[in-house]
Amino acid sequence: MKEEIPTKLKRGLIQWSRKYEVTPAAFAERMSYAYATAWDLLRGKRQFTQEAFGRFAIAYGTDAAAELLKLAAVFGNSEQEGKNE
Repeated sequence: MKEEIPTKLKRGLIQWSRKYEVTPAAFAERMSYAYATAWDLLRGKRQFTQEAFGRFAIAYGTDAAAELLKLAAVFGNSEQEGKNE
């Protein structure tokens, strides 16, 4: 069974925030979230939706967004999928 994109995004956000040591307070301020919401997102207790990802891309930029997607492995292995068809 394939993993859902919001679950992958959540995992990618957790990895990205640990890699760059982003605190919940700094994330809340940058994303214009309440501290509790930022805490829940960075700890994986709340879904990181596609809408939240859009907000992330605006707040942190496209390079950070691309890295988050890479960490989340959202794209999978499209070359391998093409060979199986």
